[in-house]
Amino acid sequence: MKSGRILKPPKSSRPGRGKEGLPVDETFSASLADFPDAVLMAHGEKVVFLNHAAQKLFGASLSLGDPCPICRLVAKREGKEAEQGEFCPGAGITLNNVPLFFKEVGPTAETLKITVTASPIRKDGDRPYGCFAVLRELPLDLLANRAMQLQRATLTSILDNFPMPFFMVNPDLVLTHVNEQMEKLTGYSRDEVVGKLTCGEVLNTVQCGTCDCILKQVMDSQKPVYGVQRAVRDRQGREVQVTVSASIIVDQFGKVIGGFEAIQDITPIVEVQRKIDLLTELTREGILMVDENLKVLFANSKMANIVETPREELIGKDLGEVLTGQHRRSAQELAKLVEQGYQWDLQFCNTMDPLKSSPTKEQRVFETSMAASRIGTSTLICIYLRDLSYRVKIGRELYKTNTFLQNIIQCSVDGIVVVDPKGVPIIFNEGAERILGFKAEEIIGNRENFFKFYRSEVATEVMRRLRSHEYGPPDRLGNMQVTFINKQGEEVPVNFSAAIIREGAKEIASVGIFSDLREHLKMRKELENSQAQLLQAEKIAGLGRLAAGVAHEINNPLAGILIYAEILKRDLEANTQVRDNVEVIIEQTVRCQQIVNRLLEFSRQSLGQRMLFDLNEVISRCVDLISHQPLFHNIEINCGLDPELPQIIGDPGQLQQVFTNLLLNAADAMNGQGKVSISSFPKPGGDGVVLTFTDTGPGIMPAIRGKIFEPFFTTKPPGKGTGLGLSIVYGVLRRHGGAIEVESAPLGGATFTITLPLDTPEHREMPFEMEPGS
Repeated sequence: MKSGRILKPPKSSRPGRGKEGLPVDETFSASLADFPDAVLMAHGEKVVFLNHAAQKLFGASLSLGDPCPICRLVAKREGKEAEQGEFCPGAGITLNNVPLFFKEVGPTAETLKITVTASPIRKDGDRPYGCFAVLRELPLDLLANRAMQLQRATLTSILDNFPMPFFMVNPDLVLTHVNEQMEKLTGYSRDEVVGKLTCGEVLNTVQCGTCDCILKQVMDSQKPVYGVQRAVRDRQGREVQVTVSASIIVDQFGKVIGGFEAIQDITPIVEVQRKIDLLTELTREGILMVDENLKVLFANSKMANIVETPREELIGKDLGEVLTGQHRRSAQELAKLVEQGYQWDLQFCNTMDPLKSSPTKEQRVFETSMAASRIGTSTLICIYLRDLSYRVKIGRELYKTNTFLQNIIQCSVDGIVVVDPKGVPIIFNEGAERILGFKAEEIIGNRENFFKFYRSEVATEVMRRLRSHEYGPPDRLGNMQVTFINKQGEEVPVNFSAAIIREGAKEIASVGIFSDLREHLKMRKELENSQAQLLQAEKIAGLGRLAAGVAHEINNPLAGILIYAEILKRDLEANTQVRDNVEVIIEQTVRCQQIVNRLLEFSRQSLGQRMLFDLNEVISRCVDLISHQPLFHNIEINCGLDPELPQIIGDPGQLQQVFTNLLLNAADAMNGQGKVSISSFPKPGGDGVVLTFTDTGPGIMPAIRGKIFEPFFTTKPPGKGTGLGLSIVYGVLRRHGGAIEVESAPLGGATFTITLPLDTPEHREMPFEMEPGS
């Protein structure tokens, strides 16, 4: 600073007085002129004396007669600049090392930090008459005082090494100090901001310059604040999440001369909180946190949706007001367990009222997970609610669908068997039980029993075809006929199809579906027999019509031959060769007539008589008549006739002819030696009768078994048979609505089985006669 000079009073003034009449002794002026500290004297709030140090301190910015700067700065420091006279030492106020700031003083126009010690000048009964002030630059003052130097060094070390960003401001919120951590946080250096910028210009918070400014609130209320969360911006405009703690700075008189603020960067904590918030918001579970008093501390959006209450309204509510009484009781029990030192959690399901907006008004189902833990001196209880309503609904629908499919499987007339990849049965339906005789519990899970009916060679062939492209698309096998073995050990032909079940590329099971072919094959055989019988009937009918015409044409010539042969025989003498020849003619003519009569009988298409009669009597009469013939002398006839055999309606004469033909054929087959067994019994169901004729002959070869009922088919040598016997039998039985079948054992013997209805279908509406004696 430039050195000044002692200002002398103007010449117009009286000797020994300064300006405005304050007496300044020349000796006193000379003694203070070189005083090392700046000395200022004022009277009537005007400067009347400045020594060399004061002129050097203030330079040209302060001259004699100027307003005293002390009063103005002290009044401003007190916040009452309009009444600055009240704080002037000339009014009786004493100042002791009061720190003041002079802006733009001295030759360099720098802010000057000084301490002022001032005392009033009194006269006339101690009445304040002016002031005497000694000014010292604050840094020099501190250097002059070792204790102050140590204290300043300690304070500076604390501020600079404070681990948190830290700054101080004056009452105008202008920064007076920032530490290194604050420089790093904001990007501003100490020299750029101290005494030049306000805290709001450095921190750029939305609260700066408003009534929400922390430091303004602290200095107004003179109460500290702690842990207020704010978002500040650094020099590059990047947002930094912080917590702020602030308090006031007072002088030795307790006067507020500024404030300080400590900032903690909580960006990592906020980021974790945001991640946690994001996690809680992304989860499908409703999350609720309550304290040991069961007051809500936190709720995510899902929970707010569940209880239909905004999140902010849930905070602080009692758990019982938010969820159910069951939740409150469970949380209370958990809190007690935690207080006793246990770590506990629990899960349960419960229902809650439907949402007000729900159109179905169905009860909601939730799975609750609850856990409690001790955190410091408090207990935190976390409650997780997972809405199972949709899952329960889907489960019910799935159960219905599974039940429906299960019923389809179980009610299917076809057998359905499903096995896993290891060949263990997992499904065996009622159709399979019915076809094979095994119960489901005998097969499911039991591979050994499974392969009792499903032979390994059949299984191998089926799987080979399933995996082959030769039999259709892979994993699919169309219908094929296989043979199973039922529980009784009988072969069961079935129509079988199969498929491999996969999930993606993984094989999880295979299914086989089969239908019982026994009834089908039986029906097919019966159909084939019926078709053969129909064909046979057509043949016989056509042949009958032909035979009738031929018989009528032949009968007339035969009658003439027989008449003339009889006449010729009478005219010839006995024992002559010619007479013998004529007798042969007559015999052969009679034989031809018999053949013609048989043709006529064969061609007959209706019953001769229709009456109610006893079949057992007809059979017995036929046996009595035929057993006396020479052909039956060495044949034993056994009759096992049911005495309870119901009577039938038909032509007893034609049926007697049927029985006679069967017995004659049996005798011929046994060459007049053997045994014939005849039996009769009611047909199962009571709608007819069954007759069997069994002989001990050589039997009938399979190759000709289907031809024996055809007309003119015979195995006898020429001249021995006409081949009309069994065809006539077939025709008579057909007209009675019956049927005949033949079976032959491999070791010989044949059995003819006749079934007859109780009434002939085509004549049921016709009146019938009673057989004499029946």
